[in-house]
Amino acid sequence: MFGIGGGIIVVPSLVLVFTALQFNHNTLTHIAVGTSLATIMVTGSAAAWAHHRHQAVLWPLVWRLLPSIVVGAVIGAVFADSLSSDRLRQLFGLLQIILATKLFLNLSPERSDFTPYKFEMPIVGTIIGSLASCFGIGGGALTGPYLILRGQTVVQSVATASAVGVPIAITGTIGFIFTGLDAHDLPTWNSGYVYWPAFFSISAATLVFAPIGTRLAHRLDPVVLKKSFALLLMVIGVKMLLG
Repeated sequence: MFGIGGGIIVVPSLVLVFTALQFNHNTLTHIAVGTSLATIMVTGSAAAWAHHRHQAVLWPLVWRLLPSIVVGAVIGAVFADSLSSDRLRQLFGLLQIILATKLFLNLSPERSDFTPYKFEMPIVGTIIGSLASCFGIGGGALTGPYLILRGQTVVQSVATASAVGVPIAITGTIGFIFTGLDAHDLPTWNSGYVYWPAFFSISAATLVFAPIGTRLAHRLDPVVLKKSFALLLMVIGVKMLLG
């Protein structure tokens, strides 16, 4: 409904659920992030295919970003593993507050022609892949604004961001599985930092309810919708930041 990557909602939701289930506090946020990335493999693939059918994905840009995106996703998974659960949760909350401020103030970059500099794509891809993997958000909230800044239409930017998010999710999920193999006191049905019961239930529910959210988005006032979501992100972000 709000047109932004599901990880922004999935991660804090899983943190609350896993806290209620009394998961190990030292690995709780990592499991939430890793599981979020796993769900994006399914939902992101479905979204990318839908955009591809409408010929909205800029595949040349996807292929140019792909190598650095994958490298960045590995870096993000390793970096997240080095953080404590509390620090990872606080950084995620800070990211949500930044996104909420951008949405509420309607800060949009000016359009420009897209003539990438020599090392622009590798650097940008590595940064996006690292941040998206570290926070389990898939990259849509980062890739989309970047492409708009570089002169692409909103539709093409959203579509291409969804396609870019799939390799981030796949690489990040593998990274969170391997970095979590030596973690202690993990719940049953885990592979590293991925909790499979949550993965299957969230993936199934998202595939059913995402089309409903899309239809609602087209019926509601977009300005009210965006500001409402910004307030929601701000509340969740402050909650994640403070604990």
